[in-house]
Amino acid sequence: MDVSIGTYTEMGFDEAVESTRKALADRGFGILHEIDFTATLKNKIDKDIERVLILGACNPEFAGKAFDVNKEVALLIPCNVVVRESGGGCIIEAQNPGLLAQVISGGLQDLADGLSAEMRSMMKDLTR
Repeated sequence: MDVSIGTYTEMGFDEAVESTRKALADRGFGILHEIDFTATLKNKIDKDIERVLILGACNPEFAGKAFDVNKEVALLIPCNVVVRESGGGCIIEAQNPGLLAQVISGGLQDLADGLSAEMRSMMKDLTR
């Protein structure tokens, strides 16, 4: 199974970030935290990389149902969504929800499949 569900877009970084935020919100996700990975590496180890932003996204409906099935799911929530510059555009990737069903036992497959379908749909909408 792939670790991520993603796409490439010709949008600039700032537009890709805002489009990703909107696409997540439209699908019931909230952003619990953000990590400016570029700034973090620069500040901590003086490493220069392309612009990378990690959005910690959570769909409360999915999270609540998954938590009812197996409390260990809290270890893997929120779902990271990454926007990073690449080749004149951006790559947008989300952690594949299907991984939850593979690493946590008991009844998450249907929930993960539904959320994976939402992520694929979102990535299709973000492709330009």
